[in-house]
Amino acid sequence: MSRGQRLGAALTSFIAFIIGLLTLFSLLLGNNPELYASFGDGAGTFATLVGLPGAIFIRLVTLTVAVTIIIGIFNLLRVHIGRLGRGALYSLILILSFAGTIAWYVVNNGDTTLLETVQLPIESSLAGLLFLSLVYGGARVMQVRPNRWSILFVASMITVLLGTLPLANTTFLQQFKEIVIDPFVSGGARGILLGIALATVVTGIRVLVGQDRSYRG
Repeated sequence: MSRGQRLGAALTSFIAFIIGLLTLFSLLLGNNPELYASFGDGAGTFATLVGLPGAIFIRLVTLTVAVTIIIGIFNLLRVHIGRLGRGALYSLILILSFAGTIAWYVVNNGDTTLLETVQLPIESSLAGLLFLSLVYGGARVMQVRPNRWSILFVASMITVLLGTLPLANTTFLQQFKEIVIDPFVSGGARGILLGIALATVVTGIRVLVGQDRSYRG
């Protein structure tokens, strides 16, 4: 790496560090106006000024993500339009579906009927496929590798599926759900959220100290 490239990487890391630090302190201090009670009547204004950089940077990130999504949509359409000359039926269906969805939204002033009648049934179908995949996976695990972990997996799957039955209003299933299902499901969800939080913190620290490769060049 040449001297100019190293200088550019250092400058990029420094800018990312400053922006990240400003956003961090803005989010930590700007949302706590009670910390500025000693400032008197100007506490609210001071808290707003402290929280302003974080709000600006978050909006810029949101705008960047939105523009990225739009670019991805246009790139997807460009690829499928290029496939129309080769007689790609699915590409034609995708383009017509996209055009029909946009036309419906514009003509009906943001009506969500299309969302409720198309997307929600598709999501329900995917949930049904997930259920079948879990059942098939549990059966295969018990056939190929029947050990204590496979038994635990199948028992957990059956427990979760029992909690989703429409007979959950009965006294036995209510007690079963409160004693067995709710603690494990809540614990698993909290574990996933803690893992996401830790990964976010580690990634943020790597960006702040300039260790992320995207900022090192």
